[in-house]
Amino acid sequence: MPAYMISHVTVTNKEKFDSYFDKTRAVGAKYGAKPVAIGAQPKMLNGESDGHQMVVVAEFESMEALDTWHNSDEYQALVPLREEGSIQHMVAYEARPLPQAQ
Repeated sequence: MPAYMISHVTVTNKEKFDSYFDKTRAVGAKYGAKPVAIGAQPKMLNGESDGHQMVVVAEFESMEALDTWHNSDEYQALVPLREEGSIQHMVAYEARPLPQAQ
């Protein structure tokens, strides 16, 4: 089953975030990450915003592949740059089939 990494992002240092983003995309590609969406200027439809500025969604072949990427030495080396350039709340979800409509 595919797995998705979803990150709510608030950029705190554009130069450092841009560097992190470029590098993490290259590392992610090595682990099969496919960018799905990058959204900016969230419009709340329900509930309250946590104040994030954008969302990033990447698809991996499986949760195992996502975990391998996230735990890799290559990605972990980028974590300080991520933290210097942004505040992120990252979450992973494994895809599940939708129930059939009746």
